[in-house]
Amino acid sequence: MKRPSSNPSSGNGRPVTSYQSYQSGGSNLPAGYQPPIHYASDQTRTLEDTTKTYYQTDETSQQVLQTLKVQRQQLGSAHDDVWQMRQATEQAKREIIELQKKYRRKKQKLLVTIAALSMLDLLLLFRILQCRGNFFC
Repeated sequence: MKRPSSNPSSGNGRPVTSYQSYQSGGSNLPAGYQPPIHYASDQTRTLEDTTKTYYQTDETSQQVLQTLKVQRQQLGSAHDDVWQMRQATEQAKREIIELQKKYRRKKQKLLVTIAALSMLDLLLLFRILQCRGNFFC
């Protein structure tokens, strides 16, 4: 836009300011403003593109939501599997402790039996020595 020019010949002593419009054709603008011919079709195309993008985004979000639901189910299933594994581990731990207790009891019984038989053997050895090689005195 050009600077306003003052016209001293306005008649009442005040300078008249005139502006050049871009519609009237400036020095580097075409002569006269021409609105776009395909304005409505451009807007229609823009709205169609926007609607297409909206539906694509909606479809993508539905796919993402479905994927998240599947992953949620997988996580829930994994959580249940972990819980069952923990329960099985606790059960196995209790059973191992019971087996260890049973093993200790059997071992103690065997040690007592070994000690009793050793004492019996020792007594019989003393008896043989007392009777000078003969079992019956």
